[in-house]
Amino acid sequence: MAGANHEKSHRRGRPRNADGVAADVLQRLATSGRFLRSSDVPLWIQLKNALAEEIGKGLEPDARLPSEQSIAEIFDVSRPVVRAALAGLASEGLLEKVPRRGIFVAQPRTETDFLTSNVSVHSDLEARGHVVTSRAFTFGRFPPDEDERRVFSLPPDGSVIRVGRIYRSDGKPITHTLISLPGHKVPEMESFDIEGQSIFQILKDRYGLISKRAERWFTAELPSANVARRLEVRETQPLIAIESIAYDTNDAPLEYYRAFYNSSVARIHVSTGTFNN
Repeated sequence: MAGANHEKSHRRGRPRNADGVAADVLQRLATSGRFLRSSDVPLWIQLKNALAEEIGKGLEPDARLPSEQSIAEIFDVSRPVVRAALAGLASEGLLEKVPRRGIFVAQPRTETDFLTSNVSVHSDLEARGHVVTSRAFTFGRFPPDEDERRVFSLPPDGSVIRVGRIYRSDGKPITHTLISLPGHKVPEMESFDIEGQSIFQILKDRYGLISKRAERWFTAELPSANVARRLEVRETQPLIAIESIAYDTNDAPLEYYRAFYNSSVARIHVSTGTFNN
């Protein structure tokens, strides 16, 4: 038994073929107590998220990671767990697999900010001296509705994280937003404190997820009773309804955004370049 324990302890030590700096970072992660085998979050997601947080910190661009087998030994997990975590990071542009050379931290990509009206409209209002505040009216993990299931192609037992907020400009309600995220991509997010936090900064910092592009649709609609109450308008007052789907670096749906905007508080201004006839 002592020999078996000694052998397991040796397996969890630094592999001889590991890159020095990266191996030190991984060793620290492995002993940080952040990996809970009793957690409902799959080990490969725990590993992926932890590595994503280290990229740009302890793991600098062009740093070579140890081999899959070496990483598996450091964390005492199977190679399929490591392979899934590395594949997820590679699909998001954080790692690069170079044939016959190894696995490297990718150079930072040019990133786009969150691609919904929240950034453009509300930031524009703030830039013009208006005070913009927000208050959440819902936040948590829920079974998906029909639209969320369609957008994210979720299985019957899938879930979504929903964040509903009311934005005010100088105290007047201006936007009713409902952001939905695919639950499997954001494990345990429902336990976070999101007060005053940008959802998409959380996605970037905690999960290594960023928005690459978005599709938007605008219509004029009458609000439901709940929306009218929260925006302090009549149910007979038309509002601008905004629907948006943002896609990640792997071109998979990352965020489903549904909003009602009260243009009587502030108009939406769109500026374009000069057109030559």
